[in-house]
Parts: sequence; C-alpha cells; structure tokens
Amino acid sequence: MTIENARLSLLGACAALVLGGCGGSTAGTAIPSGAEVAAARHGWMSPLAKKKKEKLLYVTDYTSSVVLIYQQGDTGAGPIGEIVTGVSTPEGEAVDKSGTLYVANYGNNTVTEYPKGASSPSVTLSNGISKPRDVSVDSTGILYVADGSASEILEFKPGSTSPDATVSITHPSDLTNAKNGDLYVTYNESSTGRAATCKPLATTCTDLGIAVGLAQGIAIDLQGNLLVGDYYGQVIDIYKPGQTAPFRQITTKLEEPAKLALDTKDKTLYQADPANFSVDIYYYKAGTQESTFTFGSGNELEGVALAPGQKPGK
Repeated sequence: MTIENARLSLLGACAALVLGGCGGSTAGTAIPSGAEVAAARHGWMSPLAKKKKEKLLYVTDYTSSVVLIYQQGDTGAGPIGEIVTGVSTPEGEAVDKSGTLYVANYGNNTVTEYPKGASSPSVTLSNGISKPRDVSVDSTGILYVADGSASEILEFKPGSTSPDATVSITHPSDLTNAKNGDLYVTYNESSTGRAATCKPLATTCTDLGIAVGLAQGIAIDLQGNLLVGDYYGQVIDIYKPGQTAPFRQITTKLEEPAKLALDTKDKTLYQADPANFSVDIYYYKAGTQESTFTFGSGNELEGVALAPGQKPGK
C-alpha cells in the first residue's frame, strides 16, 4: 500500500477515534448552526467577516465542500460566514499579506482565490493541478501548490495561470513559507515522513534530515523553529533551525496533527484534526490544549488558516 493510499485509508477510519459528540453551535438566530449550514450549502457573510481589520480563522470542511469563517478567539460562537462557490472537497488553504484566501480543492483539481470579504473566487487556477493537498504563498505573491497526484510542487508567479516552475517530491503533504520566502514542505516516502526546504521558483528541494512516522502539518514560529505534525506518533515535533531532533513536542493523543497555523504572537496554535472531525486549539508556549470545536455531524475539517497570518522566522 502506498503512503497516499494509507493516508486515505486512515482518514476513512477516523470515525473510530471520535472522542465526543459532534454538532454545530449558534450565536443568536442570525447565524445558522453548523448542521443547518452544511445541509443547505448556502454561502453567506456577516458584517464581521467583511471587516478589514477583523482577525479571522478559516477552516476547510472537506465533507460539505465549505470554507467556514470564524473570529479568532471566539470559535465557540459558531461561524460568522462561509464560502461555497468554487469550493470542492477542500483540503489546505493559505492567506497572503493582503488578506486574500487561497483554497486547494481536491475534488475539482483547482486552487481558488478569494479577496477578504468575498464569497466568490476572483481567480481559479487549474492548469497542471491534480488532487491539490495544500497551498502556501510567500511575501512576493508566489503561490505554491502541493500536487498529490503527480507528486510535485507547482509554483505560480503572481498573475500566472500555468506553473512557472515545478519540483518533483514524493507525496507532498503540507506547505508553509518562511519570512525570507523559502518554502518548507512535509512529504512522505515509502515508510518515512520527511521535511524539506526549497528556494522560490526552484526546481529542487533540500531534505532537512528530519524523519517521522507520517508527516503532515507544518508551521514556523517567530523564532524560526519548525513544527512538523506526525500522524503515526500523535505528536507535533518542534525543531530548532538546522536540527534533526526535536527539542520539544506537543502531544496530540488520539488526534491527527494535520494542517497547523500559529497566530501573530505565537500564543495560539490551531490544528485541523480530521480524525475527530474537529479543530483543536493549543496554548503554544505550554503545549496544552485549550479547547476544541466541531461543525456538523462527522464533518471532516481538513485545513486551518489565519488572517492576519503570522510572519514566521527572524
């Protein structure tokens, strides 16, 4: 069985790992519950979701083909908006410095772009894209797409509709960019999860010498430390720059450390947890879980992204 098929098999068995009941929540009658929204599939935006300086959390719902929008720090009140137009079984997502949201649509082989406050895509990319797993965008606007089918990373310059460069890498999983523009990627070989770094518009990447069970989520904190989610180990390993052994770990017992996102002060770590159909929220400094939330019944939440996003590294 390939790593890709193993991952799909594991995700299909996620229901066995559920720790508690699932269900949407409401904040007054103006905001539909998770179950209602998932069933109706209507895109909507509250005024808060459109505010220029509002701090937002975006969550991709793979099951219902929805991008859910929450206020950072107020997820218990339920979503304040959602995007459905152009969204098809989404996995990863990213937000650039202007607030534009990028969504990797596994179901229809596209990446869609949404300016902040928009519920319809301004750009849809499809050339060369097949089963996208994740996206990242650097400070210059270069877009990186982890292509799960072709085992490639596709690189698009701003305004390009076809890849300007590609990197062959085995089963890329998740992506993030450092402050200097370098791309970091988790990927999976036959029996080992790994991490690599790539220069902008490069055609090769450099393996970092990191080995885990099954590598998924990736992030960089303000000190330049690299976070790597290990599905098999049920842990987030944290590495100092240039090191191959973690100097600390965050235990994620019975959880899948998939997509990761840190807030602008490294205070809060958000983790998409498809195994439990939830998003888990950690106090990053202590490594302790603060809360968790779900949306609907058994909805697989695959991706998390923040606006404004963190500016990683020194």
